[in-house]
Amino acid sequence: MTPLKAQSRGTPVLLCPGPVMLSAGVKGALSQCEIGHRDATFSEVLARLRRNAALVLGATEAHSVVFLTGPSTSGIESAMSSLFPAEATVVVPVNGTFGHRLLDILRVHGLRCAPVEFGFGQPFDLSRLEAILATQAGPGGLVLAMTHHETSAGILNPVAEACALARRAGAVTFVDATSSAGAEELDVTRMGIDVCATASGKCLHAAPGVAVVCFRRELLDSPHLPRPRSFALDLRRHHAQIESSRQTPFTPAVPLFLALDRALEELLRGGGTTERRRQYQRRRAYLADGLRRLGLPLLPLPPASEACSILTIGVPPSLGFDAFYRAVRERGYLIYGAKAPLAPKYFQAAVMGELLEEDLAGFLGALGSLLPAGATPARAASA
Repeated sequence: MTPLKAQSRGTPVLLCPGPVMLSAGVKGALSQCEIGHRDATFSEVLARLRRNAALVLGATEAHSVVFLTGPSTSGIESAMSSLFPAEATVVVPVNGTFGHRLLDILRVHGLRCAPVEFGFGQPFDLSRLEAILATQAGPGGLVLAMTHHETSAGILNPVAEACALARRAGAVTFVDATSSAGAEELDVTRMGIDVCATASGKCLHAAPGVAVVCFRRELLDSPHLPRPRSFALDLRRHHAQIESSRQTPFTPAVPLFLALDRALEELLRGGGTTERRRQYQRRRAYLADGLRRLGLPLLPLPPASEACSILTIGVPPSLGFDAFYRAVRERGYLIYGAKAPLAPKYFQAAVMGELLEEDLAGFLGALGSLLPAGATPARAASA
């Protein structure tokens, strides 16, 4: 394969952090979607989805897992508007764009927020977080809401440690696992996560468009639950429907549910989250080595905090992002523009999805063709 164009694919290779390249099995599931969503066949799909999603997330019988048609943001909003007490204070540690998004959602629903700003791409100061949790506790209830993988910087946040602090403060814990579930270490039972939301189209390797929400059932017994703030996103409605009839309350995106069903089965058969994380780590290390050889810098992050699924990379200053993006796309690869404050000096490349060995080698070759003579991409290695 020539390193200058992803000729064997026929379509651009997706190196963005979702949507991702899909397996043949997941693509096949997308095409076999002519089933009635009120038929027993679809109910069986939903039941299997619940079992397999619970396995991936580390959930037990003490948890409920529900599925909503829509992006992960819809699952996050559904959980926040349905399970957070109306008078609660929600402490939100922020070190990137998606921490700020949690605040945006909370404010739309009139929930009291206590943001804790750590700076873009900076690690949480757990001592400071502990002190703030202690000062915010009150009769209205306390919630800690945080991102796991802050994708805008590619940094992993310390979920287990933060949840332990929250438990000591008597707080309910919410984790946005949109781009971590399926690859990073995440176990809602062991880590003490009360509510967790993720997405189909990232590390789970399905098509985008299904939000997954897992929560402890005992939260439904709280006398402080708010009245429904949404009809379609009422998480209690979704829970009641899947519990009573193994159905969704509204017409779901059937093809996307079938694709997620197949993707979760493939994930579990392939060694689960642990093996997928090893695969991502190999891919990431290979790309990082090649990028260093090409002289393209990586965004510096605290040691051992890098997410396994993504790299944040300096844009060649001689090109600028827009020209660079077009040139890379012409060679058959789709990268991702970084968000402020990194844009336009950085871009991101993800190693999620069903990538081939030659995809990574070809990508490095494509980058090398855009740089001054003398830059040498890394040799091919197994993805």
